[in-house]
Amino acid sequence: MNYKLFSFIIFLFLIFHPSRLNGQNAAKQQLLFAEAQNSATFQPNESLKIALLLLKGSNTNEEKVKLNLLISKIYSILGDYTNAANYLFEANTNIESNSVFQKANINIEKTALLKSVFLHKQSNIYLNKARYEVNNLTNSKQIYEIKSLIILEELELMLHKQEYKKAKEIIQKNNYSSFLQKENISKKRFLLIQSRINNNLGDFHNNIPILESLKNLINEEDKYFEIQVWNEIAKNYFYQQNYSKAIEYALKSQEILVELDNICLLENTTETLVLSYLALNKEQEYKLFNTKLLTIKTEIEKKEEETINTVYNLINSEYRTNYSLNKTAFTKKLYLSMGLFLLFSIVFGFVVYKKYTYKKRLTEIISYLKVTNKNILSKVEKNEVISKKNSIPAETEQQILYKLKKFESSSKFTNKDISLAVLAGHFETNTKYLSEIINKHYHINFNTYINKLRVNFIIEKLKTEPNFCNYKISYLAELSGFTSHSSFATVFKSISGISPITFIDILKNERNDTQITPSENE
Repeated sequence: MNYKLFSFIIFLFLIFHPSRLNGQNAAKQQLLFAEAQNSATFQPNESLKIALLLLKGSNTNEEKVKLNLLISKIYSILGDYTNAANYLFEANTNIESNSVFQKANINIEKTALLKSVFLHKQSNIYLNKARYEVNNLTNSKQIYEIKSLIILEELELMLHKQEYKKAKEIIQKNNYSSFLQKENISKKRFLLIQSRINNNLGDFHNNIPILESLKNLINEEDKYFEIQVWNEIAKNYFYQQNYSKAIEYALKSQEILVELDNICLLENTTETLVLSYLALNKEQEYKLFNTKLLTIKTEIEKKEEETINTVYNLINSEYRTNYSLNKTAFTKKLYLSMGLFLLFSIVFGFVVYKKYTYKKRLTEIISYLKVTNKNILSKVEKNEVISKKNSIPAETEQQILYKLKKFESSSKFTNKDISLAVLAGHFETNTKYLSEIINKHYHINFNTYINKLRVNFIIEKLKTEPNFCNYKISYLAELSGFTSHSSFATVFKSISGISPITFIDILKNERNDTQITPSENE
């Protein structure tokens, strides 16, 4: 079947015959929905057009939930997590109170989305909600499906937190053979999880049959999966120092990415190419892809920051909505139980309760957002200066400072993917707070803060471990988290006042003098 032609015909059908989307043609709507769902992983843009048009003509809440969920998944495939979040939380607003299966599905999707932007604590919250919904399910098929998705999300969350040994131990401890019985999405995801664990733990021998199984599952209808497979194979070859093969499969992955246009997947394959070309000393290719990688990382950082802020707003809005719904339900029960005889007491009690809960809700929201907007006026000698009071509560500020100190004592700042958005996600705060506290207490911006930590880290290594003075500058740059030799040298000199080469020469001379002096005295 020519899927592109079929999708184009469907698109024209929707534009020129919107009346076809009425209730009398529900069967045709189901057909279009199925087509949009099936083509999401190999023609996401066409699938998105169909789903958005179907959403405009949807009449029931059930249809809206399904379409919002589908649109959210398509945006996730395209790497657009901000739009994915908006449609996912919109699906939640239309869900029926008795639709336990849909609630569980939405909570699982929220887990996956929040994990993608490093909001691990919030991911666990929604995963626990999905576990709770399983207890309310009665259909055995639905119970199995949700439990399977929960297991996969748990494992992927461990991988995202780099807990590879823990994930492997859980797989070995439990019997997950059911994932490998049918050729479906669960099997693909499970094999990808196993491959990533083996690659990161250096178990390349056991990874060979898994990669072969993944290759056998590739088909033209799932480009999203195919990209991930080629990327896993590329990484496998890279870890085994077969850089030519790593480049071959990474480029193969990038060819398909032209059709899919997912910047997050593009980052993974580009990083493999950069490191492989560097290892092969192919300077021209390395520079080309490294420049491309830096541009991609900048764009991803902006998108992550936008997504995190959007998600926090959506979670806060969801909290207020749920609170309002719970309060309404409580009020109805109160009215039914008391009746007309206690009408006056109910009205009086309700007014008092409303005032109390309003204040309580306001306090909780302020505490949640950790925002204060009080201004103070202070006089300094003869000049009056108006200054803004710190918008961050003292307790929150101390917590973030404590986490910064803990972060500084680790070596996580050497991670190339670290950014203001990523660190804010790890600290479970927003980018504004984190940036403001760094500026206030360190008198520098975030990038300078990270660069100072990295330079101090490598200086300490050079001072305490003599072998480090014999390593190449490019290796020291990579070890400390810099993306290139030149950027490392520039930052090192701006912070220490001398170039890394000069610094190493000074250390070597000092050590030689220390060794020579005793023998001279003898």
